[in-house]
Amino acid sequence: MNDAMLPGILDAMEDGVAAFDLEGTALCLNKKARSLLHAEEDGIRRIDDLPQPVRAFFGGVRSGQSETIELFGQAVRLHYQDMTENGLRIGAVLVLTDLGEQQRAERLRREFTANVSHELKTPLTSISGYAELIETGMAKDGDVRVFAERIRRESNRMLSLITDVITLSELEERAVMEHAETVDLYAIAREATETLKSAAMARGVSVQISGGPTPVRGVRSLLSELVYNLLDNAIRYNRANGTVSVRTADRTLTVRDTGIGIPKRFQSRIFERFFRVDKSRSKTTGGTGLGLAIVKHVCEQHGAAIRLSSAEGIGTEITVTFPENE
Repeated sequence: MNDAMLPGILDAMEDGVAAFDLEGTALCLNKKARSLLHAEEDGIRRIDDLPQPVRAFFGGVRSGQSETIELFGQAVRLHYQDMTENGLRIGAVLVLTDLGEQQRAERLRREFTANVSHELKTPLTSISGYAELIETGMAKDGDVRVFAERIRRESNRMLSLITDVITLSELEERAVMEHAETVDLYAIAREATETLKSAAMARGVSVQISGGPTPVRGVRSLLSELVYNLLDNAIRYNRANGTVSVRTADRTLTVRDTGIGIPKRFQSRIFERFFRVDKSRSKTTGGTGLGLAIVKHVCEQHGAAIRLSSAEGIGTEITVTFPENE
């Protein structure tokens, strides 16, 4: 490995790393360490320049020991390790872990689990109730078909939710861009339009597509998911006889609808998992509440910028702009 690559690799780490020689002179501090220590580029030149709680940790620590301290109002775990060469100690390495970030991530995971459980409980309760009525013979002959249709609808709702949860998990856990290729956004938009044609007709919404071949670098399956979710949302939250227009041009995808719009106070939150502007409408339209969260993650994976423009009662426009192909 080229030594010139080392600073970039260290700066990409989620933990802070600070290295010192035997005289206590700082050898390197990565970006995260400077952030946690509230240090400028050259603000810490020696161990003596470290904040007092960190200096105190250095006082009697042995290699391999860890301690959690409060640093500038946040919890940070410190881990000390001797730096050796040919069996001889040549310095010290300090690893700093932002526990506040971990705690926030853990809180988000708990909230996500609770939300998924809640979203699954409602259709499962319905399915169980209808099935029990049929099983015990309490359902009249004319009701059986109605109950069966409701069971099918609730089952589809659960399948959609499970599919979206799996997609989110894959986006967060895998290096998906290793499967990137040059794909045509316009072709993907046409496919999504065809797939959603019957859903749009059922809601009295017309979908128009314009533009032309728009090559971008990305993972085809994820880009299809992105376009599908944007179109699906635009159709679900539209008005009767409304329209959805899709345009691709110059590495950009734009989806515009004439739907209910999003109040300004909610616009910064619509890409959160399970966030719904109109919860009662979401239940009737069958959305999982994860579609735009998936869109956000796909954009992040592809380095794409997403822009929202919406007015309550008028409609919404979402634009996704992809970086130039390498």
